[in-house]
Amino acid sequence: MLLFVYGTLKQGGKYHCYLDEAELVEERATAKGSLYDTGLGYPAMVLSSDCQVEGEIYDIPDVLWPALDYLEDYSGNPETDLYDKKKISVEVNGKIVETFAYLAKDEQLLKKPIPAGKWEVRYSMA
Repeated sequence: MLLFVYGTLKQGGKYHCYLDEAELVEERATAKGSLYDTGLGYPAMVLSSDCQVEGEIYDIPDVLWPALDYLEDYSGNPETDLYDKKKISVEVNGKIVETFAYLAKDEQLLKKPIPAGKWEVRYSMA
């Protein structure tokens, strides 16, 4: 299954090692959404039709999903999860690709908008 990553899982990000066994499918992809700095060293994305978020797409082997779900605080329990894992449409070179993405559920994560829609790896080095 494909995963759209937009923060610390991107190349050079502090959690990119979680994707060592995954295949990079696209280095440049965009999704309709808004990106926020959580103030915690990682970003949060919400769906939005008027903004775009830049990211990468990976083909994730089944064996990696449990670790990614744990990292993203996703258990499938809407009462306690910080993030939701949803299928979204992502644009790559003018084509639409269906991928999963971890999207913020807790509005308290949405501290500071990132208008450019791009999480710079240096943001998470602190």
